[in-house]
Amino acid sequence: MKRFLIGCLFLFLVACSNEKALEPDSPSNAAILLKHHIDNGDYEGFKQRFFDGLGEKITRSTFHEFGELTTSGTNLRTFELMTFDNGEMLLVEVAIDLEEEIYKIINVTHVPEEMKEFFL
Repeated sequence: MKRFLIGCLFLFLVACSNEKALEPDSPSNAAILLKHHIDNGDYEGFKQRFFDGLGEKITRSTFHEFGELTTSGTNLRTFELMTFDNGEMLLVEVAIDLEEEIYKIINVTHVPEEMKEFFL
């Protein structure tokens, strides 16, 4: 029995040591890492996830408000905003097709005039 437990412990340690750390190499992974910092109350790590210090614009108070909003269940969706010279906008939802390993369009929505300000 003792050998069995030691064997199980060894397999567990080997399996854990081979895990790849999550990297911000996709929009989803970047969002997951951001949520991880929120869930762990790591304000400094949260700010470091932003481009060129833009995280400094989010106050510690706002960061704590984000913490009150999050739950363990999280649904991640990826969007691209297309902005045209005439001021019109299309919001394009994309997802990866795992079989073909390419992104495909799920939905396209015309952004109403009253919502455009949100994206500026």
